Amino acid sequence: MSTKTRREENAEATRNALILQASKLFAKNGFNNTSLSKIAEQTRVTKGAVYHHFESKEDIFSACYRKQAEDVAAAVGKVKQTEDIWQDTIKQCEVYLDCAISDGGIGIPIQEAISILGWINWRKLDEECTMGLLIQTIDKLKARQLLKPYTTALLVDAIYGILINANMSIFTAENKKQARDELLLLIQDFMMGVMTKPARDKLMAQAIL
Repeated sequence: MSTKTRREENAEATRNALILQASKLFAKNGFNNTSLSKIAEQTRVTKGAVYHHFESKEDIFSACYRKQAEDVAAAVGKVKQTEDIWQDTIKQCEVYLDCAISDGGIGIPIQEAISILGWINWRKLDEECTMGLLIQTIDKLKARQLLKPYTTALLVDAIYGILINANMSIFTAENKKQARDELLLLIQDFMMGVMTKPARDKLMAQAIL
């Protein structure tokens, strides 16, 4: 394994610092009201240093959103796996929604990310960070015969869409916690709707006990 030179370490540190400060500015002021000069000023580097690492404001915005998506995926991935795959799944959804109401909020709104990056580029970037976890979860549920025989790709896409729209709804809600709680129940209801009848009956019986 190659060892990074001091110059490479410094360059990486500068790039990470630029992403950190730019993320804060984009989240607070939006894309249009954030300039590269302001990013450089907040990071205490020259504007030339910004262009050394990023080709444009869109480029650094994309890097900021990727870091945000990676952080959300990391938080969801930390959910402890148990023998109760259903509860694990709901917990993962809960953690995902919690990212929208945690300290500092969701950061860059998904709505703005789609607007700036374009639907195709945003979807590709977001999927690279989060889709793998969702596919793993659905595969586990299917392996336990808890889900109806829907095509995995279609089911994953449907759940992904619900989670993304839930995230956007929380961002615009006046009472974010209330919205989060209601949306989590909605997601649970959808998931129960795609469960097999035996699995659903067993779940309902456990809820009664």
